[in-house]
Amino acid sequence: MKNVLIISYYWPPSGGPGVQRVLKFCKYLSSFGWNPIVLTVENGEYPAIDNSLLKDSINIECIKVKGFSLFGIFKQLSGKKELPSHQLSPSRNETIITKVARWVRYNLIIPDGRIGWYWSAVTAGKKIIQKKNIEMIFTSGPPQTVHLVGKSLAEKTNTSWVSDFRDPWTDRFYYYENPRNRIISFFDKYLEKSVLRKCDYLITVSDGFLSLLNQHYDVKNKSEIIYNGYDPEDFKKQNKINFSANKIIISHLGSLSKSQNPIGLFQSIKAYNEQKPEKSIIVNCIGSVHGDVDEYVRKNGLNDYIVKKPYVDHDQAIKEMINSDFLFLVIPDLVNNQGIIPGKLFEYIASKTKIILIGNRRSDAEKLMIDLGYKYFYDIYDNIEFDDILFDEPLKRVNTEVYSRVEQTKQLSKIFDKIAI
Repeated sequence: MKNVLIISYYWPPSGGPGVQRVLKFCKYLSSFGWNPIVLTVENGEYPAIDNSLLKDSINIECIKVKGFSLFGIFKQLSGKKELPSHQLSPSRNETIITKVARWVRYNLIIPDGRIGWYWSAVTAGKKIIQKKNIEMIFTSGPPQTVHLVGKSLAEKTNTSWVSDFRDPWTDRFYYYENPRNRIISFFDKYLEKSVLRKCDYLITVSDGFLSLLNQHYDVKNKSEIIYNGYDPEDFKKQNKINFSANKIIISHLGSLSKSQNPIGLFQSIKAYNEQKPEKSIIVNCIGSVHGDVDEYVRKNGLNDYIVKKPYVDHDQAIKEMINSDFLFLVIPDLVNNQGIIPGKLFEYIASKTKIILIGNRRSDAEKLMIDLGYKYFYDIYDNIEFDDILFDEPLKRVNTEVYSRVEQTKQLSKIFDKIAI
């Protein structure tokens, strides 16, 4: 069994989308000849706490080291105890203090607010590599700080290194909503370029993201796509519960950002409910909702149909997916959004619940869903004829095993085997 050092800022009990990809890789890597040893932060700033994920991490060796949180300073300046990622997007009703804090975050702190963890992570990582006979380094970001840690360790120890870009770096959508000064932008691009040059192999999550990287840097000969996915074990012994014959439940799991306001869907639901109140549609928004989306719901008389629920742990999220009549997913209405395939899509698919995809009609997400036989695709402002889809035939199932976490980990292990020194 060969040892691989997994460097990830997010690790249970962290919740949110950033933790699951790495966690599931670690869960299954030993089945393919690689023993994962995780290096993570001890006092992390997490988008949420999810103790239900701890069960998958029990048997994985994990070393935690402290770091100084610059992101915590941002939260203090903005006056928010919890700060979901969508709240990094500007809002109409934000305070001057929040605006200043956001400017500081994007113009004085690079590559991200986790950079305060860099020095302690490099020091600890070097000791682990020497002590544990590490044959491979794997980093997964964002935060992009982890890639700088990986680069430093690869240079200091001459260890092979695979870098995983779950999101773009300098082309991330935050920077289109929060323009940065040219000097900071230039330096951040320099850091990104240095990482892509040094890493032995690059993986990312979609064709669109890989194409975006290849527009700036030539990584065609050392890159591969490993999609996000679902863990079949999470869906065992899960049975659908029919809550009410008089209501149709349409759910969204996770954050709804300013650029994900599904205006066409909301207006179509309002029109349908006004015409057919005897069997109304209720939307469950489970997770944080941006203030601008909240304001739209209120001003347009949608409060009776939109139910906001707080973040739920992963186990409960699976139940919510299975017990909904429909699930909807919104591709953010932003530049360079073609490659966005939210991780939740694969668990939506595994839930066997009907899915409505909203957003870019040329997205990688839509292409993937078409290949699987799905057909409910709309732009953000499109009217949706619910009479046409509510009683549509169930989707004929195709093989989705290629998107299981087991198969994806097998793909990753083959990359490790190929480039290990």
